[in-house]
Amino acid sequence: MAAPVYLFTGFLDSGKTTLIKDTLNDPSFMDEGSRTLLLCFEQGETEYGETFLEEKNTFVEYFDNPEDFTAEKIHELDTIYHPDQVFIEWNGTVAIPDLLLSDMPDYWPLVQILTTVDASTFEMYMGPLRSMMFEQLRYSDTIICNRCDENTSASLLRGNIKAINRRGQIYYEGYFGQPAIMKDNGLPFNIDDPILDIKDEDYGLWYMDASENPQKYAGKEVILRGFYAEQLPGYKQTMILGRRALVCCEADTSLCGITVTGVKIWELEIGDWVEVQGVLKPVPIEGGGETVVLYANRIARYPKPEEEFVTFS
Repeated sequence: MAAPVYLFTGFLDSGKTTLIKDTLNDPSFMDEGSRTLLLCFEQGETEYGETFLEEKNTFVEYFDNPEDFTAEKIHELDTIYHPDQVFIEWNGTVAIPDLLLSDMPDYWPLVQILTTVDASTFEMYMGPLRSMMFEQLRYSDTIICNRCDENTSASLLRGNIKAINRRGQIYYEGYFGQPAIMKDNGLPFNIDDPILDIKDEDYGLWYMDASENPQKYAGKEVILRGFYAEQLPGYKQTMILGRRALVCCEADTSLCGITVTGVKIWELEIGDWVEVQGVLKPVPIEGGGETVVLYANRIARYPKPEEEFVTFS
């Protein structure tokens, strides 16, 4: 049976070891009695401890030289340990090799890359060490920004990370894994701008916030980009504009749609991508609650983006 490989990247003391220990402690992730092989390519201030490793049925191999990690070494380790899953704590100063990214054997498939970022030092590192940060972030599936506080700018973190890796999911944590409370609330746009120009990569975050807080956007002028998903029966100038979010794969998606009124939908076909500008108004919905409707004053064709699926980070 294949042993899934989880690759943990990030600078030294950015929280990799803590994240790995938290994962090993998570009963929803670890099956009772499963064997974990942990490969460490650097050692920070936080240690695992022999008692902890024994309790978690985890075996550790330390590497002084990343070049020692070869296909032959993988076969040797698999023969010795027969792991159910493999965790790799990578060296934050070394680029991830092709072996890990694309040449892993079928019995050790790489399933997820997780990167830890110390928010308190991020801006400093993005100067002289930007090339190293780039290598740590460029392939990540999940980025955990830890040690955030009320002075941390989520927009600075997100803007720099998304410039390197648009598809990675970003999570923000305070100290000791507590929820993060930051000065810009984690939104990648300024709610007080006269016109909210919602970028392609920000649609998911805007959609979630507008769905949960419709009154927050009352009277706000906005520019949205999406595709003509469907016409509302009985309405001649009203449509659902939306973008799709991945549930687990491209065959399993959900529509993040908003009602748009005041458009000449007879000039469009289902699936057409458009840019719409207008004013948002909260309206009541059946069963209670509210949603936002976009009253359009401008619509134009828009090229289908290279990355059409939305993210929520």
